[in-house]
Amino acid sequence: MSGGIWAGHGLSFRGFGHYFPRHCEEIPADLPEAPAMEAAVLGPDLGVRRRHLSDDSETVPYMAVEAGRQALRNAGLEAGDLDLVIFSSWSQRKYAPEDGPRVALSLGARRALAFDVCAACVGFVHGVQTAAAMLTSHQWRRALVVCSDQFSRRLKPGRRGSYVGGDGAGAAVLEAGPPDDSRLRDSAVLSYGEHAGVSKTWGTGAWTVSLPSIADVAAETAGEAVDLLLRRNGMTIADVDRVVPHPGSVRISERLVERIGADPAKVLTNLRTRGQTTSATIPTALSEFVESGELRKGDVILSPAAGAGWFSGALLYQL
Repeated sequence: MSGGIWAGHGLSFRGFGHYFPRHCEEIPADLPEAPAMEAAVLGPDLGVRRRHLSDDSETVPYMAVEAGRQALRNAGLEAGDLDLVIFSSWSQRKYAPEDGPRVALSLGARRALAFDVCAACVGFVHGVQTAAAMLTSHQWRRALVVCSDQFSRRLKPGRRGSYVGGDGAGAAVLEAGPPDDSRLRDSAVLSYGEHAGVSKTWGTGAWTVSLPSIADVAAETAGEAVDLLLRRNGMTIADVDRVVPHPGSVRISERLVERIGADPAKVLTNLRTRGQTTSATIPTALSEFVESGELRKGDVILSPAAGAGWFSGALLYQL
């Protein structure tokens, strides 16, 4: 790989972590029939066999701290080693105060600059790109990117589509090392105001509503981010060992895989076993599949995503 914007900067993922709530729900076999618009959004296969639902003690910041602690342990670091904590969430978003500084405080990262980012389901890609930019421009060494969401609370209960959403948090430690050890090669985050209404949630306690066009829009825009990274790095999709995307839904995932021409056997997601956890889907999948050995050191990985706003993005990296 060559030509990526982070090539030669020595940026690498050093550890991943995840947290899923204690309560795990098996999805009933006799789900209610979906209304016409919802059926058009999701397709016939819900794609989720079980999901995790947070209780009142498992808040968005609580889950973030648990995932962050695991990522630090796996990286062999202490919270005090961090220069930067970037927190991504949207499902319980507030005006002020933001949660990032409190997550850093709970972790014990007292000297780190901490703040929030959003971009909905593209939050992890956005957080990693922001961390990479700041590590390379501020001469800092270590950043924690942590994503935490309660998507189950943004879907109207009782409907078939509500069973797609799950809760959880994922985290990654990004470290700047020797220039010849650059495993984070490239990233892109793109925005599309013309698609702002494709998926929306208005106000605290409101339900998420998506248009039937969401699968096509998600696949095309995430595909554009993938095209950009592959072109910039002189690669084809065949040069990628694994695709770890934000799946969104089975319908979105299938159309994205078709759009980018990926071998379905190379695609790894935890949608069926964890549900759609929005910004946390990519980092939780990375953490779980590294832990299980399905992702191995040296693998070339592509992680595309698309989400409400409208945003798309992708990461290209090696473990």
